[in-house]
Amino acid sequence: MATTISITIDDFGQILLPLEVNKQLNLQNNDSLKVSIKSNQIVITPSKSWLDEELDEGLLKTLLHEGILIDVE
Repeated sequence: MATTISITIDDFGQILLPLEVNKQLNLQNNDSLKVSIKSNQIVITPSKSWLDEELDEGLLKTLLHEGILIDVE
């Protein structure tokens, strides 16, 4: 279910995420967020550090695999 909340940009150009948003997304102090601009929308996405690290090729293939896992060796 989508949640829409109106917030205001302060005099410093900053926004404050309401506590209910932090709780719903399980955000903690000092968590990183990614900000993207798509068309006329600002998209703010939680950025977990393990997702941002480069994955080795084997792990990436496993994560993206959609069929039955087989040993190719």
